[in-house]
Amino acid sequence: MNAAAQAPVPPADPPEAESTTTTTPPLELQLTQDAPGPLQAPEAKPDGGGGVQPEGLRTLLQQLGVFQSQSLEQLLPALQILGLAVVAGVGLKLTGAVLGAINELPLLGQLLQLVGLVTAIQFVARNALQQQKRAALLARIEQIKTNLLG
Repeated sequence: MNAAAQAPVPPADPPEAESTTTTTPPLELQLTQDAPGPLQAPEAKPDGGGGVQPEGLRTLLQQLGVFQSQSLEQLLPALQILGLAVVAGVGLKLTGAVLGAINELPLLGQLLQLVGLVTAIQFVARNALQQQKRAALLARIEQIKTNLLG
Protein backbone atom coordinates (compact mmCIF):
# COMPACT_ATOMS: atom_id res chain seq x y z
CA MET A 1 0.00 0.00 0.00
CA ASN A 2 0.90 3.61 -0.39
CA ALA A 3 2.65 5.16 2.63
CA ALA A 4 1.09 8.57 2.04
CA ALA A 5 -2.40 7.09 2.27
CA GLN A 6 -1.64 5.62 5.72
CA ALA A 7 -0.11 8.80 7.20
CA PRO A 8 -2.21 10.30 9.96
CA VAL A 9 -4.07 13.51 9.15
CA PRO A 10 -3.14 16.38 11.47
CA PRO A 11 -6.09 17.74 13.47
CA ALA A 12 -7.70 20.94 12.28
CA ASP A 13 -6.90 24.13 14.16
CA PRO A 14 -9.39 24.59 17.02
CA PRO A 15 -11.46 27.78 16.82
CA GLU A 16 -10.17 30.63 18.87
CA ALA A 17 -11.74 30.61 22.30
CA GLU A 18 -11.17 34.30 22.87
CA SER A 19 -13.62 36.66 21.21
CA THR A 20 -12.62 40.27 20.83
CA THR A 21 -15.83 42.27 20.91
CA THR A 22 -15.73 45.94 21.64
CA THR A 23 -18.62 48.29 21.99
CA THR A 24 -18.46 51.87 20.84
CA PRO A 25 -20.59 54.68 22.23
CA PRO A 26 -23.31 56.06 19.93
CA LEU A 27 -22.27 58.85 17.59
CA GLU A 28 -24.03 62.21 17.75
CA LEU A 29 -24.29 64.56 14.79
CA GLN A 30 -23.81 68.23 15.59
CA LEU A 31 -23.04 70.34 12.53
CA THR A 32 -22.11 73.98 12.33
CA GLN A 33 -24.41 76.73 11.00
CA ASP A 34 -21.93 77.69 8.24
CA ALA A 35 -22.74 77.78 4.54
CA PRO A 36 -23.04 74.42 2.78
CA GLY A 37 -19.68 72.81 2.43
CA PRO A 38 -17.85 69.65 3.38
CA LEU A 39 -19.34 67.68 6.26
CA GLN A 40 -17.47 67.82 9.53
CA ALA A 41 -17.25 65.25 12.29
CA PRO A 42 -19.48 66.07 15.26
CA GLU A 43 -18.19 66.69 18.73
CA ALA A 44 -19.22 64.03 21.23
CA LYS A 45 -21.53 65.56 23.82
CA PRO A 46 -23.50 63.41 26.27
CA ASP A 47 -27.19 64.27 26.24
CA GLY A 48 -28.53 61.05 27.69
CA GLY A 49 -30.47 60.15 24.54
CA GLY A 50 -27.63 59.34 22.20
CA GLY A 51 -29.59 60.70 19.23
CA VAL A 52 -29.45 63.58 16.80
CA GLN A 53 -30.86 66.90 17.99
CA PRO A 54 -33.43 68.61 15.69
CA GLU A 55 -31.05 71.51 15.03
CA GLY A 56 -28.37 69.04 14.01
CA LEU A 57 -30.79 67.31 11.65
CA ARG A 58 -31.78 70.64 10.11
CA THR A 59 -28.19 71.69 9.55
CA LEU A 60 -27.27 68.28 8.17
CA LEU A 61 -30.09 68.49 5.65
CA GLN A 62 -29.12 72.07 4.78
CA GLN A 63 -25.53 71.04 4.15
CA LEU A 64 -26.70 68.21 1.94
CA GLY A 65 -28.78 70.72 -0.01
CA VAL A 66 -32.04 68.88 0.60
CA PHE A 67 -33.71 71.12 3.16
CA GLN A 68 -33.95 74.86 2.58
CA SER A 69 -36.35 76.02 5.31
CA GLN A 70 -35.74 77.77 8.61
CA SER A 71 -37.47 75.33 10.98
CA LEU A 72 -38.65 71.76 11.20
CA GLU A 73 -42.19 72.99 11.90
CA GLN A 74 -42.44 73.83 8.20
CA LEU A 75 -42.14 70.10 7.51
CA LEU A 76 -45.17 69.28 9.67
CA PRO A 77 -47.79 69.40 6.86
CA ALA A 78 -45.67 67.12 4.68
CA LEU A 79 -45.16 64.72 7.57
CA GLN A 80 -48.91 64.72 8.26
CA ILE A 81 -49.63 63.84 4.63
CA LEU A 82 -47.01 61.12 4.75
CA GLY A 83 -48.54 59.76 7.97
CA LEU A 84 -52.02 59.77 6.44
CA ALA A 85 -50.68 57.93 3.40
CA VAL A 86 -49.12 55.27 5.63
CA VAL A 87 -52.35 54.92 7.63
CA ALA A 88 -54.36 54.64 4.40
CA GLY A 89 -51.97 51.98 3.09
CA VAL A 90 -52.24 49.96 6.28
CA GLY A 91 -56.04 50.33 6.18
CA LEU A 92 -56.18 49.09 2.60
CA LYS A 93 -53.93 46.15 3.47
CA LEU A 94 -56.14 45.20 6.44
CA THR A 95 -59.30 45.58 4.36
CA GLY A 96 -57.84 43.31 1.70
CA ALA A 97 -56.89 40.73 4.31
CA VAL A 98 -60.38 40.78 5.87
CA LEU A 99 -62.08 40.48 2.48
CA GLY A 100 -59.72 37.67 1.52
CA ALA A 101 -60.59 35.82 4.74
CA ILE A 102 -64.33 36.33 4.13
CA ASN A 103 -63.93 35.04 0.60
CA GLU A 104 -62.34 31.85 1.94
CA LEU A 105 -65.38 31.02 4.08
CA PRO A 106 -67.62 28.52 2.29
CA LEU A 107 -70.55 30.14 0.48
CA LEU A 108 -70.16 33.51 2.25
CA GLY A 109 -67.95 35.03 -0.45
CA GLN A 110 -70.29 33.87 -3.22
CA LEU A 111 -73.31 35.10 -1.26
CA LEU A 112 -71.78 38.58 -0.91
CA GLN A 113 -70.98 38.63 -4.64
CA LEU A 114 -74.60 37.77 -5.38
CA VAL A 115 -75.82 40.56 -3.06
CA GLY A 116 -73.53 43.03 -4.86
CA LEU A 117 -74.74 41.89 -8.28
CA VAL A 118 -78.41 42.25 -7.26
CA THR A 119 -77.73 45.73 -5.82
CA ALA A 120 -75.99 46.83 -9.02
CA ILE A 121 -78.86 45.56 -11.16
CA GLN A 122 -81.41 47.39 -8.97
CA PHE A 123 -79.41 50.62 -9.23
CA VAL A 124 -79.23 50.39 -13.03
CA ALA A 125 -82.94 49.55 -13.26
CA ARG A 126 -83.89 52.52 -11.05
CA ASN A 127 -81.52 55.19 -12.34
CA ALA A 128 -80.04 54.40 -15.74
CA LEU A 129 -82.64 52.73 -17.96
CA GLN A 130 -84.93 55.72 -18.49
CA GLN A 131 -83.55 58.83 -20.15
CA GLN A 132 -85.07 61.26 -17.61
CA LYS A 133 -83.65 59.44 -14.60
CA ARG A 134 -80.30 59.04 -16.35
CA ALA A 135 -80.14 62.82 -16.98
CA ALA A 136 -81.05 63.54 -13.34
CA LEU A 137 -78.33 61.13 -12.17
CA LEU A 138 -75.70 62.75 -14.41
CA ALA A 139 -76.75 66.22 -13.19
CA ARG A 140 -76.42 65.06 -9.58
CA ILE A 141 -72.94 63.64 -10.31
CA GLU A 142 -71.86 66.95 -11.90
CA GLN A 143 -73.21 68.88 -8.89
CA ILE A 144 -71.27 66.70 -6.45
CA LYS A 145 -68.12 66.97 -8.59
CA THR A 146 -68.44 70.78 -8.68
CA ASN A 147 -68.96 70.94 -4.91
CA LEU A 148 -65.93 68.77 -4.21
CA LEU A 149 -63.46 70.10 -6.77
CA GLY A 150 -64.64 73.71 -6.87
